[in-house]
Amino acid sequence: MLLSSPHVDLTRPMRLCIIANPNSIHTQRWVRFFAQRGHEVHLIGPNPLTVTLPAGIEFHDLTQVTNRRKFRFVVWSLTLRRLLRTIRPDVLHAHQVTGAGWLGAGAGFHPFLVTSWGSDLLVSARRSPTQRRLASLVLRRADYVTCVSEPLAEAALALGLDPLRVEVVHWGVDTEVFHPAAYSNPQPSTVLSIRAIRPLYNPPVIARAIPAVLAQRPDARFVIRTYSVDPNLLAEFRGLVEAGGASAAIEYVGDLPDDRAIADLYRQAAVVISVPSSDGTPQSVLEAMACGAVPVLSDLPALRAWVQHGIQGLFVPVGDDAALADAVVRLIANTDLRQTIRDAAIRLVQEQADSRLWMERYEQIYQQLAAGQLPRHPASRPGKVR
Repeated sequence: MLLSSPHVDLTRPMRLCIIANPNSIHTQRWVRFFAQRGHEVHLIGPNPLTVTLPAGIEFHDLTQVTNRRKFRFVVWSLTLRRLLRTIRPDVLHAHQVTGAGWLGAGAGFHPFLVTSWGSDLLVSARRSPTQRRLASLVLRRADYVTCVSEPLAEAALALGLDPLRVEVVHWGVDTEVFHPAAYSNPQPSTVLSIRAIRPLYNPPVIARAIPAVLAQRPDARFVIRTYSVDPNLLAEFRGLVEAGGASAAIEYVGDLPDDRAIADLYRQAAVVISVPSSDGTPQSVLEAMACGAVPVLSDLPALRAWVQHGIQGLFVPVGDDAALADAVVRLIANTDLRQTIRDAAIRLVQEQADSRLWMERYEQIYQQLAAGQLPRHPASRPGKVR
């Protein structure tokens, strides 16, 4: 797909076309970074826009063409082909193999980059033979694939991706925003659930654990994020905590205006909970760690790449509410352990997860693809996931 073009200027501003959910905070951070670097950024949205995008982003709303579920991806792919002929980007980049990746593959444009976020390969691609074939098709048509964790890269290889065309590249954390602050004063008994109220993130497990925590630590207080909600699941969550007599110990916090507000919320918590059934490298976990909150996490391979049990956080088995409650109680009760883990977690993010380094790598990938070259990571070895 790629032909060498050694005379392309790799330092010039690029015209980038990104396919992603425009309302995702990760998308907003992404397009803001590259716009601030001086690149022309076009965002293709398969979702109606419900937020204010960063300055300088040109948004193209596919749902204004059609949003009828049965054939919208066919119509959107044809629309995208026409748009790309007009925009003439240097790189087309689909965020997630599912949805955005289907559109990118259907557009037939090159160079085409795909980034796997997590559930697209670990959940969606395993739901049915059709989903698996679609994921494999997207990966085959991509010139290059980036994954935010090693297990995601392994999943891509299992779908037939050439090992030379996949690289593990994290997003990283903006440590200028997400960091401990002298003014923060987290209460030892404040526990924050940081993931969405969606099935993947197992909110009923958290709801069942809360009364068990309160039985041992009546001073515990729980803050539950509700920025992305399945209404039925939220109702189930509320019912479980009410049945456990725990409603008075819970505060619900919805959408926040910006990253700084999110960082301030993280700084108020001594402990944060993230217990999904599968995961890539969750930004929210690293961001909370950067702010000084100690994580209790599902024991998943992607997280083992970052966190050592008892060093930067605590792991619990997936779906085990009793183990979750025990871990939370342990951290509330043991000040020395909590402080030791807190310090190690902050240090890890500052040394290994600074977003400036990782986003500059993505910029290099864009430049190399725009030049018709296969990206090569400096530390890569042929035949290995990078």
